[in-house]
Amino acid sequence: MLRVYLTDPAYLAGMNEAYAAVVGEPFPARTTVCMSLPPGVLVEIDALAVLDD
Repeated sequence: MLRVYLTDPAYLAGMNEAYAAVVGEPFPARTTVCMSLPPGVLVEIDALAVLDD
């Protein structure tokens, strides 16, 4: 699962392109939110992954 935080909704199309190229199908669950981030930060992503033992 990925949570993506963008500072501007205009970045969504570019983020979707990069996401598709890097993550690939099948796409994991994702939430994308537009919000204020610290100065100089345009995108923040946090991820949660579960590995089989």
